[in-house]
Amino acid sequence: MPIFRSRTAASRLTSIWDEYRKRYGVKIVGYVVMPNHVHIALWAEKSESVRQFTAQTLRRSAAELYEMTQEAALGGDELAGSWLRVFCSRAGSGNRVAIWKERGRAFPVSEAATLAQKLRYIHENPIRRGLVERAEDWEFSSASWYESGAGPIAVDRVEGW
Repeated sequence: MPIFRSRTAASRLTSIWDEYRKRYGVKIVGYVVMPNHVHIALWAEKSESVRQFTAQTLRRSAAELYEMTQEAALGGDELAGSWLRVFCSRAGSGNRVAIWKERGRAFPVSEAATLAQKLRYIHENPIRRGLVERAEDWEFSSASWYESGAGPIAVDRVEGW
């Protein structure tokens, strides 16, 4: 579902990432928030930090996105109402609403060339989908940060990479 077509939702997600990277000692090396999915490249001293960051950002963003959607639906937004019905239909045991379809997939990277390849893939996502002509023109992507030092959240440099 294209919930991140909403600038508010995409902005909220990146803000959560920005807050939680400090809490879990994770560096954000690259990212893109697409209308219906996200990619994020992380670096940490310990793999457990990445697992905690991922679990907590998914949990918190799901709660906040659900709340935002619910408020919009109650305010008469029909699209938000349709999303809310889907979120509720995915509710599992304990009536927990499911915003995220997957819990994330990790691809450990140990070489600079592989990291560069992954970042290109991440940054070119909006181009492949026909949303922009240049990666740095997609607002919720680290491509603009690499190009001009501007973007919704800063990208962390990892020494030696």
